Amino acid sequence: MAKLLLLAFFCISGVSLAFGSSWNYIANSGSGPANWTGVCASGTKQSPIDINSTSATYNPYSAFNLQYFGTTPAINFTGTNNGHSVEIAVPSNVYFVNGGGLTGNFTTGQFHLHWGSSDSKGSEHLVDGEQYAAEMHFVNFNVKYPNLTSAADKSDGLAVLGVLIKVGTTNAAFNNIANHFSKLVNKSSTVDGIASFSLAALLPNTTKFYRYSGSLTTPGCYESVAWTVFSEPIQVSSAQMAGLRQVMMNSTNSMENNFRPAQKLNGRTVYISYKKPSDHSTANPAAIPTKPDGAVVAKITTSLLLMMLFGALFLN
Repeated sequence: MAKLLLLAFFCISGVSLAFGSSWNYIANSGSGPANWTGVCASGTKQSPIDINSTSATYNPYSAFNLQYFGTTPAINFTGTNNGHSVEIAVPSNVYFVNGGGLTGNFTTGQFHLHWGSSDSKGSEHLVDGEQYAAEMHFVNFNVKYPNLTSAADKSDGLAVLGVLIKVGTTNAAFNNIANHFSKLVNKSSTVDGIASFSLAALLPNTTKFYRYSGSLTTPGCYESVAWTVFSEPIQVSSAQMAGLRQVMMNSTNSMENNFRPAQKLNGRTVYISYKKPSDHSTANPAAIPTKPDGAVVAKITTSLLLMMLFGALFLN
């Protein structure tokens, strides 16, 4: 019975716990990102990355189908401080993600946060060298696998939605989790019975995003993720961010700055789902004929004749 309970705990708590607590984000600890081993060190499709929006390849993906993201089903979420992040576990086979260029159908298993000690750092992904205050990851696993842990190391196992966060106005939807941060300050603390809310309210414009093939950003860094990073950030207030920054990694270290540095692209293609304004001419091509038609020629000819006539009259 005890073994079954332990197995259930690992399956529910997400993939990072499967690799223990021997790793962290502290640079000089000997266990920080520079010291992560295995695929984290040898992989060629690692995440996160610094997205270059100018060189991204346009791909007109179909619209996302985020099933039940806008509903409030009769379920509860569970919040956990796992020593690496604040994670909200979601019952599987309730929310589904497909479309948007994804191959397969995915169900949401959890979402979690990465953040920094200041408003200018905290997100894992960068866009054109800019880092945001935080980033939220909705981790979804392919329904062909029984759970998140089983899917984590499969090449088609995961689809993660990355939401960039900047500090600005208060985000009412974010309060659904921010109101519980004070109960998740200590490592291993848990909040049960968080009432479901609209996950869609935590998302920005879902038609504008970047897509690339990458990995988990935590050990064991499996290269199994179809990454979607939405290009438009959401906003949270300074007070909401302050609550997140109170969360502790352990009894002595704050959890802030729990982000992995950007990894090498190694020749991967990053796609963009929309054409940026710089991709278009500012003028309307339809309004500028490539060759003057007959009417235009006639107007020019008439104007020249009138100018010649008036010139002759004035000279005489």
